[in-house]
Amino acid sequence: MRTLVIAEIGACHDGEAEKMIDAIETAAACDAGVIKFQWTSDPCRMAGRRGRAETNGHAAVYAKYLGWPGGWHDRLAQKAEACGIEYACSTYLPADVAVIAPHVKRFKIASFEAGDEEHLRAHAPYGKPILVSVGMMTEAEVVRLRGRSQTEGLVVQILQCVSAYPAPVEALNLRMLHERSDGRFVYEGLSDHTDPALTWTGAMAVAAGAIIVEAHLRLDSTRPENPDYPHAMTPQQFADYVRHIRFAETCCGGGVKRLEPCEREMARYRVL
Repeated sequence: MRTLVIAEIGACHDGEAEKMIDAIETAAACDAGVIKFQWTSDPCRMAGRRGRAETNGHAAVYAKYLGWPGGWHDRLAQKAEACGIEYACSTYLPADVAVIAPHVKRFKIASFEAGDEEHLRAHAPYGKPILVSVGMMTEAEVVRLRGRSQTEGLVVQILQCVSAYPAPVEALNLRMLHERSDGRFVYEGLSDHTDPALTWTGAMAVAAGAIIVEAHLRLDSTRPENPDYPHAMTPQQFADYVRHIRFAETCCGGGVKRLEPCEREMARYRVL
């Protein structure tokens, strides 16, 4: 088993193209499988859809960190390919899905848009897997999301998520990742917003059953005033985070009970 580890750069590139390139190289060096950005073509419309008015400054923040030129996607995707890491990008407007579709192997929907049926349907024509974070949702809402996805013929993978920055560990609820015997479906992964110093939470998610783990990565050069700075890991923390995930994978094994090679010597003394 090899967990799909997603390095979420979020706003930590400070809106600068060269820092985006640096983020791709950094994520690849940390053994992440995917580097994910966030982008919107219309920050004001995004703020409006989220119920945010221009006067409260949210549109300006979106413009600074998420409203970078759409033409950069091609350069970033090519750089990611050269570094041996998958390129991904979240969008927040239905019209923007078509812009990123040629550049990504899978889509990602954030918790804030997870209940937006129009946005979900915009991904349908492309036949690519869709990862959906379900922060702020109830179990009933997630079941409805899964049902809508099946009706639309979408391949959706659910990521347990707590939309708090940072998220308290007592809210993580990693039992949502366990195999269940009560008929409820299993969540496929974790979108992790815990304190960056807690570099074992991704490994714990893998031990609980996650096959996908997403966490925020910042650069050493990310400015401290950046909105994602407090809940994003340094490169060293992220490298440790991935290393702990790989350790958990080794411990979890293949899930088949057998006589292990290391037991053969002791097996001579079994009482049968």
